[in-house]
Amino acid sequence: MDTYYEPIAELLRTEGGVLARRNNLTIRHQLEHLVQQGQLRALLPGVYTDLEPTWQARIRAAGMFRPDCVITGAAAAVMTWWPECPITAVCAATKQPVRTCAKGFNWERRSIPADLVVDSGVLRVASPALSVLDLIPILGGAVIDEALRRQSVTLEHLAEAFRQTPARPGNRQRAALIHDSRDRPWSPAERTAHHLLRQAGINGWRTNRRVMVKGVGYVVDLVFQQQRVAVEIDGWSYHGSRESFIKDRWRYARLAAAGWCVLPFAASELDDAPDEFVAVVRDALRMRAQG
Repeated sequence: MDTYYEPIAELLRTEGGVLARRNNLTIRHQLEHLVQQGQLRALLPGVYTDLEPTWQARIRAAGMFRPDCVITGAAAAVMTWWPECPITAVCAATKQPVRTCAKGFNWERRSIPADLVVDSGVLRVASPALSVLDLIPILGGAVIDEALRRQSVTLEHLAEAFRQTPARPGNRQRAALIHDSRDRPWSPAERTAHHLLRQAGINGWRTNRRVMVKGVGYVVDLVFQQQRVAVEIDGWSYHGSRESFIKDRWRYARLAAAGWCVLPFAASELDDAPDEFVAVVRDALRMRAQG
């Protein structure tokens, strides 16, 4: 190993995996030497990292390269509210154009309102609400569902971020999906269920409500409080383990023992058999109304 590398490796650890030449002028020749030796790589002009940088290091590199930039899109979601967000490039917005074509970075000339920027003093990152809006053209309503389920944003946050970013390409889709989210779905399947019930004229329901049974609160996907009907929509991604399966069975049993009519549906059935879903809910409500 090059004798230069050990102290620089320590610097990398303390600087989040990246070093900017402008901040380390006394060792700039060592940095360039290690790049030539294949022990470091330049992620961006004048910004260096290890050979296998993480996405977090790439994000940090963008901030070092252009301290005035705002990290947006999936990278902002990763940093602020959704660490598992799928990411293929670090997107960043600047007021002035950036002339570099480094792989793994997308630069956009765009002015972002200060209210929609989270400034840590090290990085400037789009707020959770703005990152959701950024991702809607890629992920559709699913990104809204994810953010609502994690309680990272509210519909009011989304509406305000939308108001502050007018005339963007894709805003028609964003407006439609925000409106379609008015009953606060936490998954694409829940969104489908809400749409089917509204379309069928079935109302009087609330979503993701806490139902108390013997002092224990259970969050139910969809509740008809007056009729004491609980609709649960089980998707594999959220109920795919033996532990969660058993936990849900106990939850349904305890709700039923407390007088609730529990209707569990597989998420896939809402697309495969939408009419049957509506019919079963109607029948349960009718039965409860008849006593």
